[in-house]
Amino acid sequence: MPRVHDMGGMPGQGRIVMDADEQPFHADWEARMWGINEALEGPDGWTLDWWRYVRELIRPDDYLTRPYFDQWMQVYAAMMVDSGIASVAEIAGGHGSGARPVLREPMAAADVARISRIARDFRRDTRLPPAFKAGDKVLARTFTGGAHTRLPAYLMGKAGTVHAHRGNHLFPDSGAKGGHEAQHLYTVSFASADLWPEGQGKNDRIFADLWEGYLERR
Repeated sequence: MPRVHDMGGMPGQGRIVMDADEQPFHADWEARMWGINEALEGPDGWTLDWWRYVRELIRPDDYLTRPYFDQWMQVYAAMMVDSGIASVAEIAGGHGSGARPVLREPMAAADVARISRIARDFRRDTRLPPAFKAGDKVLARTFTGGAHTRLPAYLMGKAGTVHAHRGNHLFPDSGAKGGHEAQHLYTVSFASADLWPEGQGKNDRIFADLWEGYLERR
């Protein structure tokens, strides 16, 4: 089923417009939203993949018309309401009116660099051996429904070849539900001719990092 956020290879969207201005922010409020994102820490269930899933729930008309950092603001508002940290009325008014939520103590400055390194490392140990190795022929599974997945729609049901094994990493589909499951991760190679009509007669290949649960042997 088409998902508005999953636009890779989606027909009818026109050519990709490259932004010649490589400045990270085009307005002061965008930089402020980035700072809020870096400083904000919510309950344990606020994983990266939960954040992504909430963003994917934005209505298509909103998703395609809102500025990028405005989407971030909408996502955090929804997460705060869902977690009971703030009410819709408080967010709309810009001021807290209820009891202050019980959250963690602010992080000490000395811990920022250490925590940042840990937060960006999603590798995990596992006793399970990898199911695939480089050179294995695989098929990307097809998923339907609205659950979060990092498997692009244009790869679903397509045949590929394992290029490399990348170790064991947290599984985003589980993380979006608050879980901490880890799976083996692979770089898989796909012929562009097998993905899009425009790829016919070309030797281009697409490389995608895919978790073991996305693949089956063929």
